[in-house]
Amino acid sequence: MVVLTYVDDCIIVGNNMRNIDNFVRSMQNGKENFILTDEGDIDKFLGIEIEHLDDKRFEMKQSYLMERICRTLGLIDNDWKAATNTKKTPVGKPLLNKDLSGKPRKLKWKYRTAVGMLSYLQGYTRPEISMATHQTARFCIDPKLSHEQAIMRIGRYLLGTTDRGIIYEPDPKKGLECYVDADFAGGWSQTD
Repeated sequence: MVVLTYVDDCIIVGNNMRNIDNFVRSMQNGKENFILTDEGDIDKFLGIEIEHLDDKRFEMKQSYLMERICRTLGLIDNDWKAATNTKKTPVGKPLLNKDLSGKPRKLKWKYRTAVGMLSYLQGYTRPEISMATHQTARFCIDPKLSHEQAIMRIGRYLLGTTDRGIIYEPDPKKGLECYVDADFAGGWSQTD
């Protein structure tokens, strides 16, 4: 069973309705006495599309947000005459730095807006762009051409993977699993 929570909204997903019902009853009848409403089956939640793949797996994706990001970056209509070839990975080398003497940005889209949309996307359905997104977010104050190119690379990666999301296959034998990369894969230094 998986419980996804956003402020005061929850999604409970599992392959055994009895376990879900028991969990809901424990929330309602426990010492907290939560007031819950059942909205029934869902296929969308806060802009996230949810597709049941089979009895054990489901996929969550944000097709609309990915399209909006690619459109903002000019990758769909090629508004900025930028390279629109897709990329196989969301990040390249080297890791981003302040690039104080770097060239100024060339394209006119709003850097912070793009970073914000990428942050929302990576936080819910595309964790594989987390490191690349966090790298670009560090330079929202005075982004240079190298930072712009990093965001464009993430966009070109998304352009080639718009049909993908995150697939969950809950395994009750494993319990709670959590993966964190809190140090940007070791790419952090005081000078950055």
